[in-house]
Amino acid sequence: MQSEFSFRLNGQAVPFVFVNRERVNGKLTGRRHVAVYIDGVGRFEIDNDESLWAESFAESVLEYRNDTQWENAAEEDGWQQVTPSELVQVLADAGLLDFE
Repeated sequence: MQSEFSFRLNGQAVPFVFVNRERVNGKLTGRRHVAVYIDGVGRFEIDNDESLWAESFAESVLEYRNDTQWENAAEEDGWQQVTPSELVQVLADAGLLDFE
């Protein structure tokens, strides 16, 4: 059974998360970019520069919750704050992304 996840950005539910593979000059670089879709705002990419994340985006908080593990928990339980790269790794570890 595959895990199911929920996502939030600044405490607001994010119905869609997009993970795209980066290409430079038509060749895959191995990096991935995370974008989110928020109702009323639209789709936008979240900066993946880890060194700037804490300083530049201190007020932007990306969170995930593995709903499979927290199935019977309260709505506020189980949320983990992550950077975009960490989220990609969590989803890959859960078998939801293929790095090939």
